[in-house]
Amino acid sequence: MVKLTGLILIMMSAFSAPWVQAGFGTGFDTTWTLKNLTLGSRSLINDNPYVSNVTRMRLEPQYRQQNWSFQAAYDLEFLSGSFLDSPEFALLKQARDPRYWALQDKLLESGELVIRHQLYRGTLQWRSPVGDFRLGRQQINWATTLIWNPMDILNPVSPLQLEPDERIGVDALLWDKSWGALGRISAVYAPQHSANESSSALRVKRFIGGIDASVMAGEFADVTKVGISGSGSVAGTGWRTETVWSDREEAVGYWQAVANLNWSLRNGVNLALEYYYNGNTVQPRTLEVSRLTSGEPHDAGRHYTGVLVSQTINPLWDYRVVVIRNADDASWVLYPRSTWTLPMTQEVYLTAAAQWFGGDDDSEFGRLEPLALLDVQWFF
Repeated sequence: MVKLTGLILIMMSAFSAPWVQAGFGTGFDTTWTLKNLTLGSRSLINDNPYVSNVTRMRLEPQYRQQNWSFQAAYDLEFLSGSFLDSPEFALLKQARDPRYWALQDKLLESGELVIRHQLYRGTLQWRSPVGDFRLGRQQINWATTLIWNPMDILNPVSPLQLEPDERIGVDALLWDKSWGALGRISAVYAPQHSANESSSALRVKRFIGGIDASVMAGEFADVTKVGISGSGSVAGTGWRTETVWSDREEAVGYWQAVANLNWSLRNGVNLALEYYYNGNTVQPRTLEVSRLTSGEPHDAGRHYTGVLVSQTINPLWDYRVVVIRNADDASWVLYPRSTWTLPMTQEVYLTAAAQWFGGDDDSEFGRLEPLALLDVQWFF
């Protein structure tokens, strides 16, 4: 009943948005986005080529009234292409959705087309004298570094994410309060239907002596995590770091740490170098399945190096290139991504990206197949 009722409310809000805006006046606003993403690659399981096409319409209503605000993002998606017949898609259908509320469902599923919708984001926020409270489906990002983010516990994302700005989100209650002029204190509780799978955490962030530092501690399902992060600049060189210790109830604890150096060059190029130590390795033969069925990053090696280069060439064109190397097995990834703003009266963005992999056939990245991506996004 909760699932069905929630979806009905989402659809009603989507179709009634223009009338609601007229009734609420200046406090209400909506944004529509239409996105088409086409991906081509080859199955890692049966080696057959496939094409995946996703068309997504997103409605983002928001309303503000004094100390209260509401923000949401409702998605209606159409999936097509030969990817629907791939073993990878069969695994994705079996994957458990980690979110607490069932505000997502399929409207139609056939061999040629899948139609689904979801509440991608939906939060109610209250600005009170004791801090800001935000309840609902949201992104909680505590990351500092640029390629790997062990501090990003609730909304983890892989460096190879095909849509870097898209994160599944978490259903949670967040409390956030300023600590003087240079600090913040945040606490979060993310429930699950099984109490021992719920998460709760506290983070304290403070700017001290030219360093933006933070400390985090919490229980994430059956894992206790404690982490520190910091960022600053010395002689024109920026630095960032994250270190997290994870203590598991029925397994050995482990460290994860990232060290970053970054520069902004005079020609507009941004350059970052990162080293990542991963104490929680996964067997290479299980990587394909685990990467598909889990939203969390999974890594086979302990030592990684990465390079991130980005530049806004002009107001209509920017690019981003990521290079990752597994120092343990010498496998590597090259991930270029470029976005153009099309010369149109409305906002239309064209993005082209590709991922190439190298290394031995039994290495982490050498076993992966290259892929190409074309993405068109229209705001109206």
